[in-house]
Amino acid sequence: MMRKCHDRGRLSDISAFEAHSRTATTLEQLSAMLDAAIRQFGFRWFALLHNVDLMRRSKNALMLTTYPTRWIEEIIETRLYMDDPVHAACARSVSGLTWDRIGDYILPTARQISILERGRAHGLSAGYSMPIRMADEPDAMFTVARQSDQALSSEDMLTARLIGTTAFERARGLLETDALANVPVPLSPRQIDCIALVAQGKSDWEIAQILGLSRDTVHEYVEAARRRYGVRRRTQLVLRAVRDGHLNIEALV
Repeated sequence: MMRKCHDRGRLSDISAFEAHSRTATTLEQLSAMLDAAIRQFGFRWFALLHNVDLMRRSKNALMLTTYPTRWIEEIIETRLYMDDPVHAACARSVSGLTWDRIGDYILPTARQISILERGRAHGLSAGYSMPIRMADEPDAMFTVARQSDQALSSEDMLTARLIGTTAFERARGLLETDALANVPVPLSPRQIDCIALVAQGKSDWEIAQILGLSRDTVHEYVEAARRRYGVRRRTQLVLRAVRDGHLNIEALV
């Protein structure tokens, strides 16, 4: 009887989130609602990603996450997103998987194992990731994570699936409106080219060789963009460029 009451309470909370999410008018508001919802069920962080690809720019890219800033910066600076084991395993899953089952879907490389260990060092100990599939579009992915090693129950996974699909549906409806409401910082094509290569871990000298420019010119392109955004670090510049749709990064999870 107590279990049935608990399940009804959980379903009621999920239904409340679904109704509340419809009132969101910006992606920022939706992100805050999603953060509050997942915390109700014992999760600490989430990530909702779609159309996120470093090599192809897309105004329809969606990246909502509460992951620790230091972890995101490390992912970008060391290009961990290129070998993300969670993304690789999730792509082979039908309905999602807990991170302790990654080995059931792929044979992790030493680098992929080290990525999971680095995530744990930032507090992401246990998690669940699920693909959201649509015809003729790349998969979206929703992830929830905990600081503790507490195993995720079947109810936890079902909760994540319902919340994730609800949030994604609302985010899709808000994406175009939100992009129009937030005027992006203008960047020149050369600045965007340089920032995209910064995101790939290239130095100013390497970028200069690739683009056929002088090192000083590349440095000024990047620094001018950094000043325009008012950020101190180049990783912050990359994230701002992603936010404004100038470039995107695949699988920041």
